[in-house]
Amino acid sequence: MKRKSIFIIFMVFSLVFIAGANAKTMVLQLPVYDSAGQFWLDENNNLKGFRVQVLEELNKILSKDDIKLEYKITKYGNIPIKRCISEILEGNYDAYFGLIYSKAREDLGLRFSKEEMYSIPTVVWMNRSNEFNFSNLDSLKGKKVGIVKGYPYLQDIKNSNFILDNGAMDDSTNVKKLVSGRVDAIIDNIIRTGSVIDELGVSDKISYAKKPFQTSKFQIAYNKNVPQDVVNKIDAALAQLHGSGTIQKILDENIYNRLKK
Repeated sequence: MKRKSIFIIFMVFSLVFIAGANAKTMVLQLPVYDSAGQFWLDENNNLKGFRVQVLEELNKILSKDDIKLEYKITKYGNIPIKRCISEILEGNYDAYFGLIYSKAREDLGLRFSKEEMYSIPTVVWMNRSNEFNFSNLDSLKGKKVGIVKGYPYLQDIKNSNFILDNGAMDDSTNVKKLVSGRVDAIIDNIIRTGSVIDELGVSDKISYAKKPFQTSKFQIAYNKNVPQDVVNKIDAALAQLHGSGTIQKILDENIYNRLKK
């Protein structure tokens, strides 16, 4: 009789222990923000974009460490980037999934991952009927170059030997200018413009220079409350995804392969 009682008590203890272990999962809350070509909320409040796929793959690896990164969708939907950063610093969210490092942001108190999520090149796009070699700014001599109004590319360059057209209000307008020959080239990152080119169905008319104009590295930015050992484990998981080629495969399937026609 005593043995039976001991066995029942042991089983109850084991179940409590297992339930307690599952309850230890640390969930890092992420703000929802619109990132053209990378991440957005559709009309039904469903998360879309390849960052969702990167997050899913990352969480598969982190599950063994009882860590999970999760977007928190509020009634406000997408939150502007400045508000995202402010709310992370205030502790309302734990991290920003895909932020470009700057010393100013670090000085505010954000802690950046050592391992990048991925890098996105900004490239020179051109009409296939009027292709040219791009190696540096001198390659743009005499060219009319389009950028979207408010984008930083080329804005601060003095004594330029090209014509800057920064009148396009959005990426779609900028791409249409290139297709119609109103500009000789446009400059923008490969994800944003590539998404528009794919949507407009004009990848057979537009190519891009293989040499990047510049490259932006996207990282995870945390507030000071996230333990360093958690940050280290997430870095290790990102490194594993890069090593296996998983992240590159996601980028290829969502962007690069669609531009190869």
